[in-house]
Amino acid sequence: MRFVTRLSALDHLDDLYEPDLHGLAIRVAAELNPDRDVAPFRDLLDPRPPKNRLLRKLMSRGALAYPDTFPRSTWGYTRLKRLSPPPVEQYTLRLRADSTTVRVSAAMALGDTADPAALDPLSEVLNDPSTDVRLNAIQSVRRLHHAGAASVLDSHPAEAGLVGAIGDRRPQIRDAAAQALMLWERSELVRQVAATVDTALAEALRYTLTRAVDPLPQTWPGDGTTR
Repeated sequence: MRFVTRLSALDHLDDLYEPDLHGLAIRVAAELNPDRDVAPFRDLLDPRPPKNRLLRKLMSRGALAYPDTFPRSTWGYTRLKRLSPPPVEQYTLRLRADSTTVRVSAAMALGDTADPAALDPLSEVLNDPSTDVRLNAIQSVRRLHHAGAASVLDSHPAEAGLVGAIGDRRPQIRDAAAQALMLWERSELVRQVAATVDTALAEALRYTLTRAVDPLPQTWPGDGTTR
């Protein structure tokens, strides 16, 4: 805990929250023991607001209202299994936020939980109005491949969501969904869609099938689930 407290740097810079260091410190502790008692982390899970009034006002809104859902601070929370509520439940709740930034980070975090149960909430946001939320949800479904969720994906709503996404006109959505299905050894589903769409889209999908699967962005510096 001394290491975590020191690295989190919460006692510096006018008590400002340091998401990079805070999240990395908790992630190191969680990787060493994901079932550890979270009580000693309580002060870190609920950091004190800054003394500056303007910063306090900013932190009361949008993404800043959820210190556990900053894109980098989530490095730690996703693997603390004894959180209350548990990580999958916690980030499922965040998917309902009005803030697109919060929903994007929550979708990313669900893929980092290494819990196949995260497929359920992720399948629900594969149709989110935000392109960024949909993209992160697709990447997170793909990332759960490393959690042994292959048997769960079969006939799961998330599979249907990926199939729907490969017909998207936005190349980043289409490619991400196709590559996720390729990684899950469901390339045939991509070919089936390619046979039903217009020529230009069909050619784009067939080209994607010939390429190697691109690595995903890292969720934290030690992330080994990028391929």
